[in-house]
Amino acid sequence: MNFMLNHLNNIEIPAKRFDIIPAGALIDVEMYLQSPNCYFMYKGRNMTEVVNNSSIVEDLGKYDYLAYARKPIIAVWTDTDEQELKFTNKNEADQYYSIKGMIYSDIVIAFILGTWLVKDSSVYSDSYYWCNTDVGYTVKGHLNFQQTNSAGKMSLTSFSEQEIEDASGYMLQIMNIMISGIENNEQIETVYSQESYILNTEAAIGNNGRSFCRIIILLQLARKTGFISEKINWYCVILECLFAISNNHKKNISEMTAAFISESLEEKKQIINTMRDAYKVRSEFVHGDTISSFENNMQLAELSGKVDDFVRRALHRAFGDSKFDYENTEKDKKRVREYYRACLRKVES
Repeated sequence: MNFMLNHLNNIEIPAKRFDIIPAGALIDVEMYLQSPNCYFMYKGRNMTEVVNNSSIVEDLGKYDYLAYARKPIIAVWTDTDEQELKFTNKNEADQYYSIKGMIYSDIVIAFILGTWLVKDSSVYSDSYYWCNTDVGYTVKGHLNFQQTNSAGKMSLTSFSEQEIEDASGYMLQIMNIMISGIENNEQIETVYSQESYILNTEAAIGNNGRSFCRIIILLQLARKTGFISEKINWYCVILECLFAISNNHKKNISEMTAAFISESLEEKKQIINTMRDAYKVRSEFVHGDTISSFENNMQLAELSGKVDDFVRRALHRAFGDSKFDYENTEKDKKRVREYYRACLRKVES
């Protein structure tokens, strides 16, 4: 059988197991998030000894293993298939398991993005361990998926049971968006270098798909950077993409964000002013200027936190209605702009 362990950084969860792919949902595959004090389970059996008796400590090293053991883990369990028993060399196995690892890693990434849709956080996973106990294959995979919170920092964030369930729900929305954009991606280039199999996944990602797909890409760029001015820039780009803004960007992004996420006249005024400040930071940043309106990172971080919240609230509403998703054509951009206006008029009336 196979098991894949993805440890999550900067997250604290209740002492229990949360299904991601529940038992019976797929044939011979189970995937779940669990706290450090839970047993590993597969098909109703305790699999903790299977993990402990593998070569995980030897492969990871004592201290990396302890890091896995004390953090929440997303575990994947799946049976060995016939193809796995026929590998004749390490290259074949590396190619096969790198692809399988990428598939499950994409689900992990979708869940992590789901945690951000719950609240500002810096949850991420930068590595996984894969073991097939039948053929003796093991590998430690690396992910280029470091994430920071709205202040550009990493910090531990606690999630309740309900918040984990909410993150799982957002994960499904994100997975559907990611799957819909696969056809716009290029073939993933693979490189076998120094006994390591490398997938150049980012180079294969297309940016000509529907708006929701592009927003998922932009959201990862925003969360990846710890440079606050750049983060604010990406937040503004996300909102421009969401609203299909084509002109008067500063005015439209401010007023449309306010109208879309708030019904309070007083809050709308505050959102407009905040977004005007954010767009000024964005403009100065992309043109290589100094950030003139803010004296230090603490002030920038406060602005970033507000815009981070605006983006989250906007995506909550938009991702719940597929009509806000549009193709990259002038006709469909016009269609979605009209749909936004119709929704806003309905609220105002």
